[in-house]
Amino acid sequence: MTVYISQASCDERGKYVGGQAGNQSGTELNTRTYYSSSANPWVTYRAKDAATASKIANSAAQAVANMHIGYDQYERNTVRTQAMAVSWVMSAIKKDCECDCTSLAATCCICAGLSDAALFKGGNLMYTGDAATKLVNAGMQRVGSGLAESALRLGDVLVRDGHCVVVTSAPAQSGSTATPSKPTTAVSGSIDELAQAVIAGRFGNGDSRRAALGDKYEAVQKRVNEMLTGTANAPGTSTGTPRIIAGTYKVIASSLNVRSAPSLSGSVVASYGYGDKINSIAADVVEKDGYTWAHYTAYSGATRYVAVGTSNGSEKYLAKC
Repeated sequence: MTVYISQASCDERGKYVGGQAGNQSGTELNTRTYYSSSANPWVTYRAKDAATASKIANSAAQAVANMHIGYDQYERNTVRTQAMAVSWVMSAIKKDCECDCTSLAATCCICAGLSDAALFKGGNLMYTGDAATKLVNAGMQRVGSGLAESALRLGDVLVRDGHCVVVTSAPAQSGSTATPSKPTTAVSGSIDELAQAVIAGRFGNGDSRRAALGDKYEAVQKRVNEMLTGTANAPGTSTGTPRIIAGTYKVIASSLNVRSAPSLSGSVVASYGYGDKINSIAADVVEKDGYTWAHYTAYSGATRYVAVGTSNGSEKYLAKC
């Protein structure tokens, strides 16, 4: 089976510092399939008991589903501050905050009961350079480097040069030698919360989404479909505005103008051709002038708008990649 990992990747602009607090793009934190590199192998750290490992994985799943947690290396410790304020429950965080990949994993470990004093020693959560020492001092055990995918377990913390992730779906429960008939998966949040996270792009597509959501998949997918096909004021939408799945889209019109505002009166600042891809389109859209307008953040930092299609659905200009 495929292992899935939860991670903090980058901010809403595809950068690592200077973004807005909380989730803006919907993919700053995400769940994806496991990947590896022989040139830069993962070092696996594991809790000493299955219960703690499960709590680490569940905390990571809660973080992915919580739209108040975003990415910014300069504000990486604020996730710990907010987690502490709500008694170390990631799903309970209601104030926008930030993390990076390693501070996210460290906070998940603290939420599971591992030593805050060890992981936050020196007034800074662990980073990849001192993760080995801090994780072991906090109570984790180093299992090995470059483990086979089949050897990974739920709740494992994987560290390598430049990155850190948490295993949230794996062949067997941490600490178990049994091979179960189906994977163990950590997923937290209400059906509405998880559906909103899916719409924002945090659980990917297809098999990745199914594995990440585990036995909640059918209920969450049903709610997603209701939200996406419902009225503008469908229950569960955060703004009463129609939503799309956040992420990368391909232009399926012969050309598509990029505007400074979500209307035909907005200045045309660029254009895309058929087959071009637009990255990091956000989930919220605006209906105006007979069109549905989506937005993304350009490399300059400016917000740009493109038409997804006509409001009545007669024409479509973008397709989800």
